[in-house]
Amino acid sequence: MKTLLMAIDNSPVAEKVIATAIEEALAHKAQVVVLCCVDPAYSSCNQPIDITAGEDPQDFAVAQDEQNTAELVVRHALAPLLRAGVDARGLIVAGEAADTIVAQSQQLNAQMIIMGRRHFSSFNRLLKGSVSAAVIERAHCPVLIDVRKD
Repeated sequence: MKTLLMAIDNSPVAEKVIATAIEEALAHKAQVVVLCCVDPAYSSCNQPIDITAGEDPQDFAVAQDEQNTAELVVRHALAPLLRAGVDARGLIVAGEAADTIVAQSQQLNAQMIIMGRRHFSSFNRLLKGSVSAAVIERAHCPVLIDVRKD
C-alpha cells in the first residue's frame, strides 16, 4: 500500500492540508501517516526526566502542554481522515521540523509528503526560515504544499 506523510501543526492551514490529504489518499488508495513535530526542547517523550533541585516546575508544564497540543492536533487530523474512509495513523516526534519530516518520510518509505505553508512575511521567513522550503530541498519523494490562504 502506498503511504502519504501529512505533516501538520496547530496553525490555521492544517484544515486545508487535511482536506488535501483526504483527496490524495482516496485518489491514490493510500494510507496517511499524520506527523506532528514537537520542539525537542519541550519534549519529554521517550526520554528520562532528570529532576534537579531548584528547577522551575513551570518548565515541565510547558513541555507537557506542547505534547498535549501535538496529540490534540494529530487526533483532530485523524478524525476526518477516518470518516472519509482513509486508512490513517498518527505520529508525534521530537525534532527540528524539516529534518524530522524528511527522516520520517524516508523511514516510512512515503510516496509523497503533504504539508502547508504559513505565508510568513519576507522578514519573518528570513528570521525563522521556511520549513516547507527546507523539506522540498531535502525530500526523497514529491512534496505537495497546500498554499491556499485562509
